[in-house]
Amino acid sequence: MTEKINIEELFGKNVFTVGKMRERLPRAVFKEVMKVMEEGGELSRTSADVVAKAMKDWAVENGATHYTHWFQPLTGITAEKHDSFITRSLNTREPNSSGIFVFSVSILFSISLSDGTLFS
Repeated sequence: MTEKINIEELFGKNVFTVGKMRERLPRAVFKEVMKVMEEGGELSRTSADVVAKAMKDWAVENGATHYTHWFQPLTGITAEKHDSFITRSLNTREPNSSGIFVFSVSILFSISLSDGTLFS
């Protein structure tokens, strides 16, 4: 007997969805995110930091150590940027020191391409 696979569940379980944002973000931040998604504009720096922390916490809870931003710049081809949540602590000289998990809005939006795509 062949096991049926729910494709939507399989590919959707590791997505930081609107529902997950509603669960994890303070109400005011969630409302601001939704307004920007629906009407355009920019998140405030404070809200963007809250979103970045909530996204990182959710991802790490689900076993993530790295993240990828896949995008389609105006060149007509696709591109990816891979990075890690784990960074070596600069406060220690211990060679076997464990890394620390870091993900902030400044990391999320650290590189701006000439075609206007923003990614990290």
